[in-house]
Amino acid sequence: MTRDAKTKLLDSAFSEFAQNGFFGAKTRDIAGKADANISSILYYFGGKKGIYAAALKNIVETVKEKTADADGRYEAVMQSGHAAEAKGLLKEIVRRFLFLLCDESVSKDMKTVFLSEYAHPTDEFGILYEGLIRPFHEKMARLLAQASGGRISLQEGYLYTFPLFSQLFVFSSRKETICRFMAWDGYRDAEKEKLLDYIWKQIDFLVENYK
Repeated sequence: MTRDAKTKLLDSAFSEFAQNGFFGAKTRDIAGKADANISSILYYFGGKKGIYAAALKNIVETVKEKTADADGRYEAVMQSGHAAEAKGLLKEIVRRFLFLLCDESVSKDMKTVFLSEYAHPTDEFGILYEGLIRPFHEKMARLLAQASGGRISLQEGYLYTFPLFSQLFVFSSRKETICRFMAWDGYRDAEKEKLLDYIWKQIDFLVENYK
C-alpha cells in the first residue's frame, strides 16, 4: 500500500470514528470508504485499536505543528520571569487554539474524534493526554502563575485551566447554537476575535484581581 493509500485509510477512519465512535465503528466500513481491502488495516495498523491510536496520534501531531511557534517561545518566557511576557504568551496560545478549533484548518471529523475521546476516554486516551492535554494544561498553569506574579499557585493554575480549555471546545462544538444566538452567519475573523476577547477578559480579570 502506498503512502497515499495509507493516508486515505486514515482519513476514512476519522470519518467512521467521528460518525459512530470507537465502539460503533467497523473496520470493514473504514476499508470500504478507503476503497481498500480490510486486511490492510490489520497489516498496517494492527487492527481497529491500532488505526484508532494512529488517528489520535495524528491529532496530536497536527495540533503541535500548528502551535509550534508559540510553544517554541515558552521556555524563554518562563526563564525570563516576566509577568507581562507570560501573560502575552498565555493569550497567544489561547488565540492559536481558538482559531485552530473554530476555522477549517482542522477537519470537523478530527475535532469530533477528539471531543468524543476527551468526553468518553477509551484505552487509548493516554495518547491525547500525554501528547496534548497534559502539556497544554502544564504550560497554561505555569504561565498563569507567572503572569500573576506568583499569587496564583501552580495547583490553582491547573484548576483555572480546565474551564478555559473547555470553553475553547464549547465555541467549536456549539458553533451553530452560538451563531444563532449572536445572529452570526458563521465564524469569520471578526467573530473569532469576539470569542477571543471574551476569554482574554477572563484571563485579565483573574491575573489582575487574584488574591
